[in-house]
Formats: sequence, structure tokens, C-alpha cells
Amino acid sequence: MKEPGPDHPISIEPIAGRVVVRRGEAIVADSTHAVTLQESDYPPVRYIPRADVDMSLLRRSDRATY
Repeated sequence: MKEPGPDHPISIEPIAGRVVVRRGEAIVADSTHAVTLQESDYPPVRYIPRADVDMSLLRRSDRATY
């Protein structure tokens, strides 16, 4: 596991404005509290708080990450 440091920077920044995630007509997420995590030279990842997600529209997968 990588540790944050000068050779592996990690930053978390709030996303300005509103993030809306749709699947067809359904709104899956609607948030003004989303953030972008930037880790070293990996592509940025956006995170939305669970409280802003309609969890009933999601299903668990077998995939696991850390």
C-alpha cells in the first residue's frame, strides 16, 4: 500500500457546484458535497456521500477495493 508523501501526493478537493448522477430517468445521486481525490498520477476519482445517493437503486457486486 502506498503512503502519502512527496513522491506519492494525495489531495482531496470539494467539487464546486452540484453533481447529479442519472440512470435513464432515475436520479441515483444528487449532491453538493462531492469531492475529488487525486492520488499521485492516477486518474482522479469522485466520491459522493452515501447520504446523497438513493441506495435502493444500487446492488452489491463481488468486487472489492482498498
